Amino acid sequence: MLNEREIYEIFFEKVFKTTFYILKNEELAKDATHDTFIKVFENLGKINKPSSLNAWITTIATRTAIDIYNKNKRQSAYMFEEENYVLNSDDSNYQKDELENYLANLPPEHKQVLILKYMDDLTEKEIAKLLSIKLGTVKSRIFRAKQKIFEQYQTGGEGRSDE
Repeated sequence: MLNEREIYEIFFEKVFKTTFYILKNEELAKDATHDTFIKVFENLGKINKPSSLNAWITTIATRTAIDIYNKNKRQSAYMFEEENYVLNSDDSNYQKDELENYLANLPPEHKQVLILKYMDDLTEKEIAKLLSIKLGTVKSRIFRAKQKIFEQYQTGGEGRSDE
């Protein structure tokens, strides 16, 4: 099993990116990343299979980010979206930025399952177990997230802030 320093060094970037995808705010993502590692280190003895460490840490990161998102709902985590989109955008990254823009318009619970499924390559059954939700809930969140992204794509990025 890895020690705390190794875990931090290996997973820091992934945890930060995961929390940033959900929060769309660098400072909130830093807070969520910090909180995630505190939770990971406090509960490290509870993980049975070191092979599931990656998914376990990602789950903690997404849940932590969602908690922070919900606490800061009134301040709107999207207020930095346009600024971040412009700073990160260039011709070679256009498609990635466009996808990130679509993801920004999804509810955190939908982003969470997409991250676990497509970034961590977990099965729907594994996601349901990790999040302690029903398999049908996972499937419906994935379906709704994909549907919303497709609708945005068809309409040229509905919900995008071009002001």
